[in-house]
Amino acid sequence: MSRRLRDLPNLGPASERMLHAAGIDTPEELDRLGSLEAYRRAIAAGGRPSLNFLWSIEAALLDLDWRDLPADRKKELRDAL
Repeated sequence: MSRRLRDLPNLGPASERMLHAAGIDTPEELDRLGSLEAYRRAIAAGGRPSLNFLWSIEAALLDLDWRDLPADRKKELRDAL
C-alpha cells in the first residue's frame, strides 16, 4: 500500500495540498526531489510556504520531528535558498 505525503512526519493535509499543487504526489517523489526543490516548486505553484514548511519537509525526509532538525541544517537550507 502506497503511503500518502501526509503519512510522513510533520506533513499534514495542508502541506500535502501544497505539495500536490507543486506536482509532488508521493513520498518517493518528495524524496527524489529533496526539500529545497520541493519548497521551490511550492512557491512556483503559487504557494506562500513559511520556512517551517521547509524544515518540516527536510525533517520528514529524515524521519525526524521538525523541531529536532539541527540549527546548522536549518541555516544550510536557508542559505541555499
